[in-house]
Amino acid sequence: MEIKGIGFDIDGTLYSNCFMYLCTIPSFIKHPRLVWHFGRVRADIREIRPVENYRRLQAGLIAGSIGRPEIEIRARVEKHLYEDWEKSFRIIKPFSGIGEGLLELRSKGYKLGVMSDFPVQNKLKYLGLEDWDCSFTSESTGYLKPHPEPFLELARRMGLSPEEILYVGNSYSKDIIGAADVGMKTAHFAPSVRAGSIADFTFRKYPDLFKYILNKD
Repeated sequence: MEIKGIGFDIDGTLYSNCFMYLCTIPSFIKHPRLVWHFGRVRADIREIRPVENYRRLQAGLIAGSIGRPEIEIRARVEKHLYEDWEKSFRIIKPFSGIGEGLLELRSKGYKLGVMSDFPVQNKLKYLGLEDWDCSFTSESTGYLKPHPEPFLELARRMGLSPEEILYVGNSYSKDIIGAADVGMKTAHFAPSVRAGSIADFTFRKYPDLFKYILNKD
């Protein structure tokens, strides 16, 4: 089926993971236990179904691990992680060639969307990439990638069937497998082709991705 829309992950896909690590270092130094348990719990949540209230579940699991009240932990996560991280992301820069490529895709009539496990907030503004048909965090669906709900919600918001979307991401287990499982085409942003990869395309430079997409016209 013809590709009519391109969906993108953000962190590690539109900008380097090096920036993400730099942005989160201050929080890890100030709140090491909170950050460590946050990361571990998010890994655990990827295996949980069903989820009725994502933020409440996340806070409850972290609270159980740390041994503090859920209401306290939820407030600390919101302030010291989500809010403080958002401010620190002002330094991020997009990978070379993304801006020009997105403009060309838009001129060719492709729909463009962003779906990330972490809150989008002002990241796209900081990257100078703000022209999207939709942008949201998978948390809003109650599930993280590779659960199907975030990818199906991306398709719904883009007004396309999953089969009409190419999803671009740097995580094989979360982005590529999750998108492929709902029928999307996939492009893996990685240094080299993974052994046994199911990705439709693997690339390490964005001009190669845009050339691949536009050559399909």
